[in-house]
Amino acid sequence: MAFSAFNTTFTTGSGDVVGEVNSISFSGVSTAEIDVTQLSDSAKKYVMGTLDGGTVEVSCFTTAAAPILPTNADAAPTSFVLRFGATGPTVTFSAYVQNTALEAAVDGAVQTTYTLRISGAVTIAAGT
Repeated sequence: MAFSAFNTTFTTGSGDVVGEVNSISFSGVSTAEIDVTQLSDSAKKYVMGTLDGGTVEVSCFTTAAAPILPTNADAAPTSFVLRFGATGPTVTFSAYVQNTALEAAVDGAVQTTYTLRISGAVTIAAGT
């Protein structure tokens, strides 16, 4: 059954609200492809390697809290929790902030868009 995006929240692992989310996009989730074809094989063979969590782009209306800035080389990834509405799944992952973009326009709300590079496993807990 489909679930509504209404009341979706995006927080850091410590519970800090990142902003008032208006769109989320996961992309680039993939698995490495390892060629294991032998010279005697008549067709290519593959096994799957490690999982790449890809990136997440989150756009939100900017709140009074300071935006999260891109992560430098010495920093550890930040844990994030994405909760889809009241009954949808919860997605937990660690990521580095690759990019932060602020946008303001006449007659518009200030928006922040984050590009997050996932580092490690993504955990998805089923909704109710």
